[in-house]
Amino acid sequence: MESSLIALGGLALIDCINPSAIVVALYLLTGERPAGKIVAYTAGIVSIYLALGVLLLLGLDAALARWNDLLWSRPAFAVQGVLGVAMLVYSIIADPKGGRNRLQGLSGATGFAALYALGGVITFAEFSTALPYFAAIGLLTYMDLPVAFSVGLLLGYNVIFVLPPYLLLGLHLLFSGRLETRFDSLKERLQRAGREAALWIFGIVGFYLAFDALVYFEFFGLLPVNLPEGIRSPSEALIKRYFDGP
Repeated sequence: MESSLIALGGLALIDCINPSAIVVALYLLTGERPAGKIVAYTAGIVSIYLALGVLLLLGLDAALARWNDLLWSRPAFAVQGVLGVAMLVYSIIADPKGGRNRLQGLSGATGFAALYALGGVITFAEFSTALPYFAAIGLLTYMDLPVAFSVGLLLGYNVIFVLPPYLLLGLHLLFSGRLETRFDSLKERLQRAGREAALWIFGIVGFYLAFDALVYFEFFGLLPVNLPEGIRSPSEALIKRYFDGP
């Protein structure tokens, strides 16, 4: 039991080195009210990551069978496609040099809700690459613990998973004032790098969401689409591959 818990913690520490979460957190630190924005963004991450983890733990097959028609319906993919195109266009037209960037300046109820949604969307799009998380869920399944205890451990895993943005926030609050005058040029370079990386993430996630929707709609008859029988989109193929086995 003890060795399994240590292994679980080790997997969480490996998984927490999440480049997209760290880069977006660095970017959010450059605007106003960084603490609230970090909380909103990481809450979106944990909400999706924990929910998908619990579904896997309890048996995702049953959940997918129940919500299959809703998850892969035409309205769902239409919304996904619009969201993907919007994110892709934003990543192209936004100014990487900064100024009063909209993402950087998000605050208040609406802004925090947008950051919460952003964390959830990015986490869902990247979920198929979460190999340490899959290993952790497999370990919990092997341990055969009570469901409530397993979910609690999964919640603890998620807390570790989002620690880096909070460590960055703590460093920012402790040292930004002391180092501001001495490292202005370095800070500006880091901020610009964070903005550019965040836009790249926006663009990549947006492209994937839009492409996945276009495949579902068979590119509106403009391009041929060849998918395995019973598969409607690349995202469905990934889910079946990782969750249902080969």
